[in-house]
Order: sequence, then C-alpha cells, then structure tokens
Amino acid sequence: MKDERNRYLDLLLAIVLPLLTFAQGWYTQTSGTNKSLFDVHFVDTQNGWIASMTNSIFYTSDGGQTWVDLEPQPSVNYWGIYFVTILEGYAVGSPGKIRHTTDAGITWEDQTGGDYNNWGVYFLDENSGWIAGGREEGFPGQDPIRYIYHTSNGGDNWTAQLYDFDELQLWAVHFFDADIGYAVGDGGTIFHTTNGGGAWLEQTSGTIRHLRSVHATSPDTAWAVGVGGLVLRTIDGGSTWDSLYVGVSYGLSDIYFVNYQTGWIAGGDTINGIILSTTNAGDSWVLQNSGTSNFLYAIYFTDPDTGWAVGYDGTIVHTTSGGTGIEELSDFTKPQSEVVLTQNNPNPFSRSTVISFTMPKTSRVELKVYDLIGQEVAILVDEELYAGEHAVIFDGKNLPNGVYFYRLTSGDITKTKLCVLLR
Repeated sequence: MKDERNRYLDLLLAIVLPLLTFAQGWYTQTSGTNKSLFDVHFVDTQNGWIASMTNSIFYTSDGGQTWVDLEPQPSVNYWGIYFVTILEGYAVGSPGKIRHTTDAGITWEDQTGGDYNNWGVYFLDENSGWIAGGREEGFPGQDPIRYIYHTSNGGDNWTAQLYDFDELQLWAVHFFDADIGYAVGDGGTIFHTTNGGGAWLEQTSGTIRHLRSVHATSPDTAWAVGVGGLVLRTIDGGSTWDSLYVGVSYGLSDIYFVNYQTGWIAGGDTINGIILSTTNAGDSWVLQNSGTSNFLYAIYFTDPDTGWAVGYDGTIVHTTSGGTGIEELSDFTKPQSEVVLTQNNPNPFSRSTVISFTMPKTSRVELKVYDLIGQEVAILVDEELYAGEHAVIFDGKNLPNGVYFYRLTSGDITKTKLCVLLR
C-alpha cells in the first residue's frame, strides 16, 4: 500500500510541477555563482553563453539546466557576448578586451580593438561585427573617449568607425541589416548609420538620461531604453525620437525583439527585477512576473516562447511561455502630454542643485528662481526649447541660506516647487 501511495505521489508531482512552472512564466535557473551577470546570448534553445562582470564566461548545452564556468580570467570584466554559430563567438570587456573562440568557448584568443570599456558587441554574420565603448573621465593623463569599432573579417582586424574625445560613452550597438545601425550611450546619445558605419551621424534623442540598449526592428523603426524607466522609439529612421510614457520608473538595461511584433525589456531596482513584454509592436506593454527581486541586466529570446534574463548576484531566469503578464500598462506608449517639473536634486543643497523638467512639445520656456518675498534671484531658462527632457544647474553660491521657489512657465502653464539652500 505504501509503495502504491508513493507511486501515486510521484505521478501527481510529475503532472503538477510542470503546470506550476508554466503558470509562473519565469523560473530561476541555478548559475552556481554570485557574480553579476551582464549579458546573455543563445544560438538555439539549448546552447547559450553568459558574460560575467568578474572574470568568467558561463556556458550551457542543455537550455540552462546546468551552467559551466568556461574560463576564469583574472582582472577581466566581461560586459558583452555574442555568438554567430554554435562554435564561433566573441566576448568583450575591460580593460580593452576582445576575445574570440572557434570551439564554443573551450579556448579563447585575444583580438586587438577598443581602448578601454568595450561595453557592447553585435555581429551581423561571421565576418561583420561592431563594438561600442569608451573611457570615462578620471584617468590621469588620458582623455575621455567614446568609440565604435568594426570588423569585416571576423575580428582579424578592428578599425575605428567613430572615435571622439567625449566623456559620453557608448554602451550598445545594433544593426537591422548590413547598412542600417544605431549606437546609444550616456547623456541620451544616439548615433545612426545608413551605410554600415561608413558615417555615423548623431541624432537628437530629446533626453539627457543615459541610454543602455538599442534594437532596430525595421529600416525605420528602432527602440532604445535607459535609466529612470526611459523608453524611446523612432518610426522614421531616427529623424525624431518619441519618449513614451512609462508606468514604471525603474532602470531599464536591455531591450530585445525576436520579431517586429514581439519584444521584451529588462531592468529593475534594488528590490525588483523587471521584465516588460509586447506582442503588438509596442502599442502596449505588459509587466511580467520576473520571478526575481534582483536587477536584470540583459534579456535574450530564441523564439517568442523561449528566453533567458540574467542579472545581479548570479541571477538567471528562464521562460518557455514568453513570460506571464501580471499587469497591462495600457498607457505605456502614450507620449508625455504635459509639462513635468521635477524636484531639484540634491535638496537641501549647499551650493548648486540640478532642476529637471520635461516638455511635451517645442515651446518657449521660462524658469526663474524667487526668494520667499517674491523677489527674482535667478533666471535659469528664457528661450525656446525642443520637446523632451531638460536639466539646468541652479548655483546658489552668492545667495544666503533659506527657502527658495523655482517657477517654470510655458504658455499658460505654470509649475512651481520649493528648494532649500543650507550650508
């Protein structure tokens, strides 16, 4: 009788557990590490690789049921990984690291290209690939830079297509085809090419927030995501970028579309791992149950059902159902329709503080600061500004301690907030 009960329980578990897994949408896979995982790429539903911030590349040949640390590398931080076949792939990182494998990652060789932080890598085929990166300020005797490197021969040679002495680094690059590509980075930077990177032209994003990922879904349509819940979309090849209204304010680190209609966004904060999905080309987005409270840095799908997201503290989550939605953000893609004036940061402040605001359309803007008796003490903005996010510095070094209010006026709209100067 006992054996019969055990067989019954085994049968019940065999039926119920898969149903629970399916209902969950996303479930955790065991990585075997507490290292932060920054990028993930699969060539099919079984074979995938993960780039780790701290020295390691992980590989699975069974869809993530088991992960193997292929090659610990002291003093190497891997930020991006891309495989063009089951055997051939590339891992990029810092300092100035490009590594190439032709045996699925068992052995790696160094290639020359990139100067410091090689943040993102994308390959169109076995020959043609790009790397985006840069170097921030603060290195003695070295200028800040940003760059895009390209290879046309599988990495035997990497040449700079873009190389600027600018502190706004580039974090990601993506191509729709051999001609049309985008690169994004700090300060709302967007570059676009229509000739395979022969010329990169900077576009107006309408934001100063940092962008972390970009994905082109057609010759004219592309998406970019970044900090503070920022989602940008263009439908005219980047001539204009619309900032879409976001129902979440988390940092968004990666965006990936498996086809024109179906895509996902990953990100989070200190207590939430966030995954958003769309099945109608971004007309609406669904907040999914990610199955983790850890920040998610990257997401990748091999088809509309099968995907992985990776992140902080060795987190790997996997779905075979496209993920499960818990809340539809029906207004997610509505452009910001009103003037938004945010609280200055820091507040209180001892000398200077940043005031940010968002304009729904190009218009004349005044931003002035007053003391408590209504006397004007500073004019921060008095000009026509384009639609999007703006930020200005209010320097109070010559003002006494006290409470001040700053007022933004555009047409018949007025917004006012208080700030405190305290030394």
